[in-house]
Amino acid sequence: MNSTVMAVHKKWTAGWLFVALFLTLSFPATMFAATYADIVIKGKVVDETGEPMQAVSVAIKGTPRGTTTQQDGSFTITANENATLVFSFIGYANQEVPVGGQATLSITMKKNASQLDQVVVVGYGTQRRSQVVGSVSSVKGVEITKQPVLTAAQGLQAKTPGVQVTASGSPGAQPQLRIRGVSSVTGDANPIYVVDNVITTDITNINSSDIESIEVLKDASSQAIYGSRAGNGVVLVTTKKGKSGKMKISLDAYSGFRTPTSKVKMADGKAYAQYSNEANIRANASPIFNLDTINTNTDWFDQITRNGIIQNYNINLSGGTEKTTYFFSAGYFKDNGIVKGNDYQRGVVRINNEYRPASWIKFGHNLNLSLAKSNNKNNEFGNAYRMAPSTPVKYADGSWGFEKNLSVANPVADLNYTNDFLNTLRLQGNVFADVSPIKGLNWHSSFNFDQRQNYATNYTPSYKIWSGQKNDTSILKKGNGKNFYYVIDNNLTYNHTFENKHEVSVTVGYSAERSKGDTLNASVKGVPNKRNLWYLNQGDLANVEIYNYGLLIQRASAYGRLTYTYDRKYNLSGSIRRDGSSNFPSSEKWGTFYSAGASWIVTEEGFMQDQHVFDELKLRVGYGRVGNDNVSGLATLNSVSNTEYYYNFGGTPYAPLPGLTIDQIRDARATWEPTTGVDAGIEFTLLNRQLSGSVSYYNKLTSAYVNVTVPSTLGDADNTVYSRAADIRNKGVEINLNWNKKVNKDFSYFIGGNITFNKNNVEKVKGNLQLKGGSLGNGNIVTYTVVGKEIGSFWVYETDGIYQTQAEIDNSAHITGAAVGDFRYKDTNGDGSINDKDRVFKGSYQPKVFYGINAGFSYKKFDFSMDMYGNAGNKVFNGKKAVRLGNDNVEAKVATNRWTSTNTGTAIPRASNAIPTPSDYFVESGSFFRINNITLGYTVPVNSWAGINNLRIFATAQNPVIFKKYSGYTPELPGTAIASGIELNIYPVTTTYTAGFNLTF
Repeated sequence: MNSTVMAVHKKWTAGWLFVALFLTLSFPATMFAATYADIVIKGKVVDETGEPMQAVSVAIKGTPRGTTTQQDGSFTITANENATLVFSFIGYANQEVPVGGQATLSITMKKNASQLDQVVVVGYGTQRRSQVVGSVSSVKGVEITKQPVLTAAQGLQAKTPGVQVTASGSPGAQPQLRIRGVSSVTGDANPIYVVDNVITTDITNINSSDIESIEVLKDASSQAIYGSRAGNGVVLVTTKKGKSGKMKISLDAYSGFRTPTSKVKMADGKAYAQYSNEANIRANASPIFNLDTINTNTDWFDQITRNGIIQNYNINLSGGTEKTTYFFSAGYFKDNGIVKGNDYQRGVVRINNEYRPASWIKFGHNLNLSLAKSNNKNNEFGNAYRMAPSTPVKYADGSWGFEKNLSVANPVADLNYTNDFLNTLRLQGNVFADVSPIKGLNWHSSFNFDQRQNYATNYTPSYKIWSGQKNDTSILKKGNGKNFYYVIDNNLTYNHTFENKHEVSVTVGYSAERSKGDTLNASVKGVPNKRNLWYLNQGDLANVEIYNYGLLIQRASAYGRLTYTYDRKYNLSGSIRRDGSSNFPSSEKWGTFYSAGASWIVTEEGFMQDQHVFDELKLRVGYGRVGNDNVSGLATLNSVSNTEYYYNFGGTPYAPLPGLTIDQIRDARATWEPTTGVDAGIEFTLLNRQLSGSVSYYNKLTSAYVNVTVPSTLGDADNTVYSRAADIRNKGVEINLNWNKKVNKDFSYFIGGNITFNKNNVEKVKGNLQLKGGSLGNGNIVTYTVVGKEIGSFWVYETDGIYQTQAEIDNSAHITGAAVGDFRYKDTNGDGSINDKDRVFKGSYQPKVFYGINAGFSYKKFDFSMDMYGNAGNKVFNGKKAVRLGNDNVEAKVATNRWTSTNTGTAIPRASNAIPTPSDYFVESGSFFRINNITLGYTVPVNSWAGINNLRIFATAQNPVIFKKYSGYTPELPGTAIASGIELNIYPVTTTYTAGFNLTF
């Protein structure tokens, strides 16, 4: 068995080595070919005050070639003597300058460039902002790299209206994104990411310094071109490309540390022992602790955490000639998380090359190779919360500490015995060709792919701490998984302008994609506890267990878009896509998705020329239908499995009889989760374009999948069928405002903000379906999704004070076993008893308002920026407090301010070892305000010393402060919609402090 696993591993490894060798060799050859220049034009760009302008785009009109200016405003570019150079910079008017044989140019940029002329990336192309009829938010790569983030997706935090980003403190984890609310009840509600036209589910493999821009498509009119994949939103990521000119070298680096942002103060040893004794006495049991012998105060949270070191290093080289451009980057990222032994590191190499042998043809590739290694540790924050503080980590004899009176594992020992390693090798990218046989017509063909190989090793040695925390025989688990996703995409685009007023753009295309995965897992016991012997053949080969499975998904699509602009004032756009997916039964494989929209540039009208309020004013409206096919193909299949039942036949007791068991019953009409929506908005600039903003209204309805309970007589293993049985509506308003002001040549500042008001509502639930969820793992559930409420609303008993006398209990409806000092619960339906019928709804995790604020300034060589975000109107459920089992630890305020006969005025009930009743006592405010990022930078005057064009040093604090009412670790809690907002064993959000530099040559 072991030889099979190793043979497969070697085969894959050889293939990856070939790929790595190809990537390594392709860059030097390309760079060498790109270092020749025919004509050199040099110049300098300044603003109206004569100050040099850095990062101004210098492009050769009609070609993809260009460069950017350096810190002193200088640039060098190769071009024909008859060429025209286009100079552009955000906030300034574009300038077109004929070269006319000149070898030196001096350019003065003038302010007030129209924002509506800016080019934004949309599905399968680009458009002027004025032509976009949908809701699209953009974040430039420079905004991300100036404020270092742990993952690229975190760069959207606080910057994009309608988008919530919930980051985890776990190293290497992908943040959870929610765009304009949550629509999927039990499925994945994350958007798709499209990286240089490659569709993927995460971008943890992308180096944030390689990103040119990120666009978020938020409404159906902008998403429909992606059809069945766009139901939860689309995030377009464009990486950097080379520009013609001499080689440019950039170095970026930062280092720092991470620490927990907040912690929960737990009872100390004596307070815990006293609380537990009292709880046992009230349960008619004997005290379990002698308070005179309690001298230990173990802070288990501190024992499992540390200050985690973080490092990031990147280098990129770019340049090119008239025929060839290149961009090469290499990066290394290491994150030692706050949990001891929880380490993550990632290496990334990117090569983006383009070749133009003739004016009518271009081909190239965008390749990203990454290797991520992680040492994952069990999430022990739940155990650290519950473990007795009176127990030491280890006793004096070196043995592990344990508490015999509670069923909680020693979390430090758990970390010590956990060995869980995962290596992920991933190659993502595409090769493409563009052919333009006639003016305005372009044929684009690409082969897009995303190949992953995972190699996992998990080893647990034999050990015994106590009967509830042991492993009698060592066990080794090995896993190999590979997934190859590829898309062949072809499209034609035709652009033409008639009579200088009628602009028409038509795109039609076809794509075919395939995703095939294969996983082979094996485990064996009895492997020695030496890492160099962690191989399957070192164990008991007579008892090897092997599990092998695969998954194949195929899709085919045809799509099109038509855009018409009249006189740069009126824009019409429509998209349609026909998708087929093997995820669904044959009768439901195909779906059609579409959109239509219009926009009006009001300020281009003659009647607006004499007004002095708006510099630019655009109105837009759109409608469309998109889908979500992120439904497991297995959920749409009937499945059975082999099993054995035991009967007594012919005097032989319990003789096994083989047979089959129904595992799953499918919904024969299973298909996409469709979303239809309308969007309307206004975009504007005021006060000489110093103030810009937008207001958007959206309303979308999703028909969502849920697990429907079916009769047990049908034979299904869990008595559920995955079926489309609930309608969810999200509607709201987004407001975005930004103010930019240059006071003088030394000082400028900006301040901006966005706020989203969202209402989530369940419109329909099929039949009498009960969508309950949010299991606490102790027999209680706390969420209920019903018509008229939000997804995953908290469904709990309502407290009405604390019983002070036995007479109060005797004269009121109460739960069984109620005692003086317990919560009194309201008999809300007045039937004289307390049961599930008395539960009430107490809000949900879905926020009614969420917002972001950005501000900063630059003064001479200094720059400062700050991001803040938060939300309001939602609730969270403190599950840690609500799952207490006998003799678990409690929070300090519970231990010291609980109800006693001498402390009757408290709101905290008496000491008890009973499983807590799920009530509004555990429902807390989820509102918070977080300072997300503070960055201070200084650009060092270098005067091209040692070839240096720019040197900036900076210091950053990520998540340094949070203002919250919630008593737990964090009110930001990722999870599925039906069970979101419950804190049980969350990996806390961390605060990160870093210092680094950006250097260009």
